[in-house]
Amino acid sequence: MTYGICNLSVIPVRKEARHASEMVTQLLYNETYTVLDKTHEWVLIRFQNGSSMPLTSSETDTEAFDFYQGWIQAKQFCEISEEEYYALKTKQVYLINKPVATYQGKLLSMGTVLYEPHPNAIERPTEAHPERMVDYAKLLLDAPYLWGGCSVMGIDCSGLTQVCGRLAGLSLPRDANQQVACGELVYFLQETQPGDLAFFGDEDGLITHVGIVMGNEQIIHCSGQVRIDYLDQTGIFNKERNEHTHRLQVVKRIV
Repeated sequence: MTYGICNLSVIPVRKEARHASEMVTQLLYNETYTVLDKTHEWVLIRFQNGSSMPLTSSETDTEAFDFYQGWIQAKQFCEISEEEYYALKTKQVYLINKPVATYQGKLLSMGTVLYEPHPNAIERPTEAHPERMVDYAKLLLDAPYLWGGCSVMGIDCSGLTQVCGRLAGLSLPRDANQQVACGELVYFLQETQPGDLAFFGDEDGLITHVGIVMGNEQIIHCSGQVRIDYLDQTGIFNKERNEHTHRLQVVKRIV
């Protein structure tokens, strides 16, 4: 088995081994992975974020993993030994809790893993506090939408919930249609709590969008940018456009 670590602020991960392929997610600094395949120019990786992904109360394993996979440029591949990989699992993890922070000359985004204390980082939470997702998401207001993005410079809807969830002590998979399988159903909007996740989709029920319930009939999500809109039984209502932009499918409580 070959192991790697992200030694850059952020690395794009693509669906296929070509520059024109869509970016499906991003590696953040210190995220680890295993290598599944290689070509001269590309490396197929699988995320192995046990040290950076805190547990939800429903998980029983000692680590939570995000097994997402995709292709990175071979020039951005940084190999580590098996011993180094497993040594990282024993270290105290700190998470950047500001939109951006500097570390050893690098500009790091919210949710990035460090292995030593930092003025703009917190210890990885050992308990879940979903309501804190709202506060972290507010710090990213106006961050631009980017398909597959996970950083303040560009983020998508499920990237926002995953990053904010990580800081709130929750382990979430990468995509909205995966996140919807987590947690417990909330049957009525009147019963929602800050930090619940609302999922949206098309007429066939396909999940295409996710946002964080704030309470007071509001939701914070990323659509064009990280923004706050109204939430009702129909879905997300954009007051500026005077229309519903996303159809509500289900609300889940991730505990």
